[in-house]
Amino acid sequence: MSTLTTFHLFPTLPSEIRIKVWNLALSLPRVVTVSCEKERLNRTRRFAKSFISQTAVPALLHTCRESRLEGFLTYVPMFKTDTSPNYTYISFEHDTIQCEDNILEYIGGEEVERLQRMILEVKDAAYFGHFHMDVLMRMGKLKELDLLVQEEVISWNRERRYVDGLISDFEQARNKDPGWECPRVRILDRNTGKELSVIPGGAAPPE
Repeated sequence: MSTLTTFHLFPTLPSEIRIKVWNLALSLPRVVTVSCEKERLNRTRRFAKSFISQTAVPALLHTCRESRLEGFLTYVPMFKTDTSPNYTYISFEHDTIQCEDNILEYIGGEEVERLQRMILEVKDAAYFGHFHMDVLMRMGKLKELDLLVQEEVISWNRERRYVDGLISDFEQARNKDPGWECPRVRILDRNTGKELSVIPGGAAPPE
């Protein structure tokens, strides 16, 4: 018995069924990588010249007119700048954004307000809280955050130092603002994917 690889009768299905199929396909989660091209203004202030993603445009946005119309109800063009025509289609409900932590300060206000899932490649765990925690605390809808530790771990003690430092950053942020709803945070080894620690989400428990 051969495996069915095509279904030529799909266009003849009732529109309600076709739309349900499109919506099922549109709900599939993606990891969308984003990088940032930066530029200096008057050799002093740096700004985001453009954001770039190597992740493919969702296929349903160019499958047919009907799928495209449904797709635009899910995906919105984001990561725009005033100096570039680039943008990336994002479904905030389903997609996870992966980027280096050093572009957090360049992400626009709408993205900061709407992002729900992120994977951050931590460039320097020792200064993570100092440079990036304020931005994370403004991400009111962020539910899940994975931190990929970038430093080369050469011993158990060094590994724990990085992990404990990151945990301390989030504890201090909760103490600073007890009402802040911290996302669920996983700290992962960049090379192996090993889970090193988990920080439960939610606000600080009452004293």
